[in-house]
Amino acid sequence: MAKKLASWSMMLMLLLLVLTACGNGEKTASNAEENKEEQAAEEVNETEQEEQVAETRKVKHLYGEAEVPMNPEKIVLLSHVSWEGSLVSVGVKPHAVMAYDNEFPPHLTEELAGVTALPYADEINTEEIVKLNPDLLIISDRYKPLYDALAETIPTVVVEVGGDWKEDHLKVAEAAGKLEEGKKVIEDLEKEAEDIGNRIREKVGEETFMAVGINKKDIRVYGTTNHATNSLLFDDLKLKPTENLPEDFGENISIEGLVKYDPDHIIDVTYFNSGEYYDSVTQGEVWKNLRAVQNDKVHTLTTTWGFWDPIERQKGLKEIETLLLGE
Repeated sequence: MAKKLASWSMMLMLLLLVLTACGNGEKTASNAEENKEEQAAEEVNETEQEEQVAETRKVKHLYGEAEVPMNPEKIVLLSHVSWEGSLVSVGVKPHAVMAYDNEFPPHLTEELAGVTALPYADEINTEEIVKLNPDLLIISDRYKPLYDALAETIPTVVVEVGGDWKEDHLKVAEAAGKLEEGKKVIEDLEKEAEDIGNRIREKVGEETFMAVGINKKDIRVYGTTNHATNSLLFDDLKLKPTENLPEDFGENISIEGLVKYDPDHIIDVTYFNSGEYYDSVTQGEVWKNLRAVQNDKVHTLTTTWGFWDPIERQKGLKEIETLLLGE
């Protein structure tokens, strides 16, 4: 009997040892699984953090450097020149842009359908911009107070309105994450302008050109540099400027001031081709005595927003081609 009890006791002890070992094995396996899960969670967090870093990039601008989204989806653009055309040219539709009397530039009406129109103003209400909840704000240098107020909370890129439209265009494209596309747009335009310019010069020879815009109270005579209109005519198309043109962006003159200019061709970029002052200029003796007027070589464009963006420049090139070459 004692032997049987001893045998049973041994078996019971062995069973307990086996159960204990199994329990410890399960606990070890469970701990290992928990460690794997914790490690995987840490790796996911690290990956998410890396992705968050990768989802932004730094863009240098007039007032410093901004950390902007890789692919911004709600761009608000504030400028008195049509940089929205630069966005459209690289396949980006802005969320909101400025509009005169709630109307977009004529050359972008279709492209900006559905875009929020903001009123043109020298001072912008910061609360209205915040309400739009943009993930990127692109503004001209005239809106520095807006930059000072919002740059800490909204990624903001400031672009200086300069004489070289290409620099402005590329900075806007870079801010939107489309720098390479922006460069390609310029390359294509340069090729088209070279072709059209060659054919125009072949036809007109040494004939001279001048661009004018008749305002409500004076006349803008465009110069030879520092304005997108000037670069379109004299850099891209390489037309010959008439004598006495300002070497800078231009000057505003009276009707009598026209007498010192006598071009073979006038490129009329007047925005409003009507009104009392417009009529007084175009029906006056000074205007009628100009060589271009007498020879019926005043070419009136419908693209008159200043040629600050690739969309208008391309349309302007085609219109000039039609007017001067009949093509």
